Amino acid sequence: MAQSQGAPLSRGREVLLRDRLVVFERSVETGRTALNEPTYQWSEIGRSWAAVEDLGAQEQVALQIEGLVAAVRVLVLDTPQARSITLADRLQVLGETWDIVGRGPHAVRRGVFAFAAARAAPGALS
Repeated sequence: MAQSQGAPLSRGREVLLRDRLVVFERSVETGRTALNEPTYQWSEIGRSWAAVEDLGAQEQVALQIEGLVAAVRVLVLDTPQARSITLADRLQVLGETWDIVGRGPHAVRRGVFAFAAARAAPGALS
């Protein structure tokens, strides 16, 4: 997923600049406890330049993540590595860690892979 920063994602009227570096992480087994239970740690599996957009209220309802959450759409180039990211993985962008709640090719833009990601909104757990 190594691409240059700022290259446009689409060639239509609307041009989205990939100006945010996204780090994708996967939970991997790192060892065993004294009771032979596995221990896990998040490990980086890739980086990509991406365009980041806020999700609207209707899209949050469609993904069943409405409520006290913040949600974004992360758009990257459609590559084999982007397609290997699963819903069990997570991503880091905008200084925050986000859970991936949706993924797939973008419905309108060819060559673009979209991830929907959510996290608890600030102050939601207080």
